[in-house]
Amino acid sequence: MKMVFLNLFQKICHTRLIKILFAVLLMISGSVSAQFTQGNLVVLQIGDGTSAMAATGNALLFKEYSTVGAPTFSLGIPITGTNALVLRGNASSEGYISLSSDGYQVVFGAYAKALPNLTTLNSVAASTINRGIGVISGSGIYSLAALAASPFANGDIRGAAATNSLNLWSAGSSQGLAYFGNSASAGTVENAKSNLRATHIFNNQLYISSQVSTGTPTDIGVYSVGSGTPLTSSQTVSTVINTGSGSQPGQFYFNPSNTICYVADARNSSGGGIQKWVYSSPTWTLAYTLPTGTTLIGAFGVVADFSGPNPIVYATTTEANNNRLVAINDLGAASTATTLATATVANTIFRGLCFSPGICIAPSSVTCTYNSPACSNQPLSFTTTVLGSSPFNYHWFGQGVFSSTAVANPTLNNAASGFYTLNVSNSCGTSSTVISLNVFPSPTIQVNAPSICAGGIATLVASGAVTYTWSTGNTSSSFTVSPISNTSYTLSGTSANACAANPITTTVSITTSVNVSVNSATICAGASAVLNASGASTYTWSNSSTSSSIVVSPTSSTNYTVMANASGCPNVGSAIANVIVNPLPVVSIVVSQTLICSQILSVPLTGLPSGGIFSGNGVSGTTFTPQVAGFGDHTISYTYTDVNLCSNTVTKVLRVWPCHGLNEITNAQSFKVYPNPSSGVFELEILSEQNITVYNTLGQLILEKKYPSGKHQMDLTAFENGIYFLKLESLGTTSSIKLLKAAN
Repeated sequence: MKMVFLNLFQKICHTRLIKILFAVLLMISGSVSAQFTQGNLVVLQIGDGTSAMAATGNALLFKEYSTVGAPTFSLGIPITGTNALVLRGNASSEGYISLSSDGYQVVFGAYAKALPNLTTLNSVAASTINRGIGVISGSGIYSLAALAASPFANGDIRGAAATNSLNLWSAGSSQGLAYFGNSASAGTVENAKSNLRATHIFNNQLYISSQVSTGTPTDIGVYSVGSGTPLTSSQTVSTVINTGSGSQPGQFYFNPSNTICYVADARNSSGGGIQKWVYSSPTWTLAYTLPTGTTLIGAFGVVADFSGPNPIVYATTTEANNNRLVAINDLGAASTATTLATATVANTIFRGLCFSPGICIAPSSVTCTYNSPACSNQPLSFTTTVLGSSPFNYHWFGQGVFSSTAVANPTLNNAASGFYTLNVSNSCGTSSTVISLNVFPSPTIQVNAPSICAGGIATLVASGAVTYTWSTGNTSSSFTVSPISNTSYTLSGTSANACAANPITTTVSITTSVNVSVNSATICAGASAVLNASGASTYTWSNSSTSSSIVVSPTSSTNYTVMANASGCPNVGSAIANVIVNPLPVVSIVVSQTLICSQILSVPLTGLPSGGIFSGNGVSGTTFTPQVAGFGDHTISYTYTDVNLCSNTVTKVLRVWPCHGLNEITNAQSFKVYPNPSSGVFELEILSEQNITVYNTLGQLILEKKYPSGKHQMDLTAFENGIYFLKLESLGTTSSIKLLKAAN
């Protein structure tokens, strides 16, 4: 009523005095909040009472009431300008609204047409009058979220649903269900069932309702669309609740466990009201129909509060005038309805209904902790805290294997030192935190496994950690034991960074005599072998070592003797380890030449014995290609492995020269070069103008000059002694000669 009075006053007079008087009137009659209150009820009122309902467009007013019917907030949608949205006032098929599944927006579909308008809205194609989806935040801020020029051509836009302000759907009369997204384009998600009413999202599933049997499926009722919240076309429509022939289902509302659904039936006759459907696998069954408080009056919109022992159902009714917002405490079929509010102002009517949205607060103060210390062989458990409006979306980035990258508190295996990033987002923003992780290496512990005779003493010696804990309770790195039978001992250890080692178990064996054993080995010349003795407590090798394990590198096959004793045993045992040394194969490279002109296409390579592998720059298989290798020295290798798996490698240096046709002197009478050899200064006589170039043996250009006919000097004293190549070019004729710079 306050908004109606405000509109009337502002249309009558715009003087400052009248506005002040109106503000005083509002203060006297009681004030309302400037935003929605989560948990209250939002009703879409079509018409503002200033003009008769028309098919050409009417103002939209979203009115909030408490659950006991007290008016708390109202918001008018613009009817002029680029953000205008209007609906037909004489159409009982339009005006279905919903609360987005994230709980932060009221969502509705309407026509993007400013008033005044003289054209019936649903008779004009969407390309002329765009269909749009509006959203209203919990703060009471309206925005035109999406426009489309293609769906619902020459038809109604009726209901709308959304996961958040970015992903939106709308149902209509002519083209089924369309995905609007947050752009100017829309795509049909399904058109198998085209004449629709409301659309909602419950438990992450998209649903629609229809009051006609045409299309597929041929039922009347509530249907699911695809799986989840689909964005693409040709989705399958499946009947969830068949409300029956003659029924007029509008809005519907599922409980969180999808076992109860209230369906608003718009019939102003027997069967109209709020149907209660109950699920018992695998079917839905009509339990009863709740009355709206007035005989033979149906329901348009419906929501339900399932938080108490009995559901409380809220609905808008279908009277042609003075229709109502009602509440029903569902105690059974005999439950009664209480009227909370009535559209008593002429030329207004209540339509869709939803719960009030909450205020979305972007995530902030993202903090993340993990169990300390961070050790290489142990999983890390992260714990995250975030301030803001849930639900949140999580995305972890970093090395290792997360139990899930999309949860708040994942477990991380195979962590590595470095930075880990967590992005947290909700419908209204994103926040990130970066964790600098220092992962410490976990220790690897070792322990001996001694053998003793009965009555002997074994010394257990551990290594690899800083602190130790034995299964006996001992915490030293070594201690003595005297078991009377074979006994196992478990050892745990930690590093200086408190990282725990993987526990290991050792056994002290009881023997009647020393039974020492030792491995033998076969190696290639130049390699080493590890010899391990066991079965005793103390050992002495023929190379004077007293360890149970030794490393040897013999040049020829050699036997090693170990003498061993066990505590409590009267005798000394011995064993011999034989290390066989296989010689390395004799390997060679055979090549026709090592000084190769760059003009040669390829040089064959032969390795002896055959069957080895060549490698090196310019080498492919058993061929050396000078042009691939380039000028200069190139070391090629040949590796051969014999039947004993012994390998040997030999190398050879091939030099690629820019020979420049030294053997193709075509005009030797046209020039003279002397002295050759020279200490550095060469005399040059030419009969015609020549372009002179000089290269070293690596193919590097060291001199280039054009000389006229006559006598000239070339000074190479600045360069090292050695061989150089002189090339003369004139009128397509090329001549070459080798120069030798040498000391006097």
